[in-house]
Parts: sequence; structure tokens; C-alpha cells
Amino acid sequence: MHLLIFLTALPLWASDDASAILNRWIEAQRWNDQRAEQYTYVEEAEWFAYDKKSQPQKVRSATSEVIFIEGLEYKKLAARNGKPLAPREQAQVEQEMRQTAEERRKQRGLRAPGGRIQFGNQSLDVGSREELLTLFDNRLVGEEEIGGRKAWVIESIPKADLVPANEHEKEVLCFRKKHWIDEADAVLIRQIVTLTGEGYLAKPGSTLSFEFEKIGQDTWHEVLIVLDLYNFRDKVLKPSGRTEYRLSRFQKFDVQSTITVDLPQ
Repeated sequence: MHLLIFLTALPLWASDDASAILNRWIEAQRWNDQRAEQYTYVEEAEWFAYDKKSQPQKVRSATSEVIFIEGLEYKKLAARNGKPLAPREQAQVEQEMRQTAEERRKQRGLRAPGGRIQFGNQSLDVGSREELLTLFDNRLVGEEEIGGRKAWVIESIPKADLVPANEHEKEVLCFRKKHWIDEADAVLIRQIVTLTGEGYLAKPGSTLSFEFEKIGQDTWHEVLIVLDLYNFRDKVLKPSGRTEYRLSRFQKFDVQSTITVDLPQ
């Protein structure tokens, strides 16, 4: 009897497997995303280049307002290097916003599942959450405390013998992933995505990391996104660029009242 009580009192991560935790996360994250998508915010981006001593040097910055257009988030540039946009660039921003609205109307329902990592004008598909269960081997590697909250740590590695069925899967399988899932709320509080495939937009070892915090009583949102790029210099793989995105000034917004931009007649 005492042994039974002891076993049932063990932490869940010791007896639960990675797939079960991921299934709980997928469901909890879906509901969290519906709440998080009701928030607009300000994004402060900073770009860094590395000198010969591999020290990062800030080269530029930009401030954007993240709003909704046609029901989806849209990043509207507001300032460069701490200064408001010149009138000509402001007019260009408005024109691009109108074009985006028109394109989104045409492409509804045609978007690939999951998210995409952007490298300049090119991007790679990182896949959906559900594809973690079908395309990856997932392993529960332990438990960590982040910001005073306990989190399960899960590593996801592409299945070794899996042959991609299409270009989408080929892109998805060029990443390995690590997730920190909050034990209480079953949502992400940290994630690191690492590029492992050759011949893509950056060299293997390049990473994209996310940090999440609660912005409301029951809502989590990204607050920091960091892209670290690696490249060969003198035949040695070294950091070549870094971009940091800091999100703040969250304001709840009625997504049903999303902005619709009409083209001029």
C-alpha cells in the first residue's frame, strides 16, 4: 500500500511519455493561441553582425506595430533606428499594407500547415505541431524550472529512416526541436529550433529560439525571438548574424473587427 501511494505521487514526467505530453500541449496551445491572437503589440527588432573576434555589433534596428489585416497578423513598420519613417517610406508602407490585404484575400485556405522561418525574402517551413507526432522521434529528457515554473523538456529529432513525401516534409525534416512545456498550463514557455539540413538558407547549427510569458490571466505569448545564423569563415563554422525581436505593449483587440484595407478605385 505504501509503495502504491509513493508511485502515484511521483512527478508526472517520470511516468508519462513524450507523445502523451505533446498531445496535451497541442490541445492546450490551440486554445491559448485563440486568446493570444486577440492581442496587438509592438515589436522592437535589432540586427547584429559579428566582427573578426566573433563579437556581435549592432548594425540597425526597427520598430513595428503588429496589427490584424484580413484576420491575420501584419507587421507595420513604424520607425528605423529609433527615428520615425520619412513621408515617402510611410507612403510605401501604406501601399504594401494594401497589397498584402489583396493577396491575403486571394490566398485564403492555401497556406501550408505550421509556421515558416523567414530569412530575408526566403523562408523555410518548420511544420505543424501535429507533425511532431508523425515525422519526429520525441524524447522526454527531464524537467527544468524557468521563471519559477516547472517545465517538461522534450527533444524532437526527425525520424531517421523517413523519406519525405513532398517538399513540405523535406523542409520540415531539416530541423531538430527542443520544447519546454509548462507543467501547470501545458503550453510552451521556451522553444529552440535548430537547422540541421544542408543546402538551405543558412548553415546547419543556425537556431531560432522563443521565450514565452503570461500577458493575461490565462494567455501566454512570445516575448522574445532570437535568430542566430552561422556560416563558414576561414573554413570554420562561426556565428555570422543575430536578430533579436522583443515584443511588448500588448493590447487586447477584437479580431472580428480586423482591419480590411481596400484598394483605391
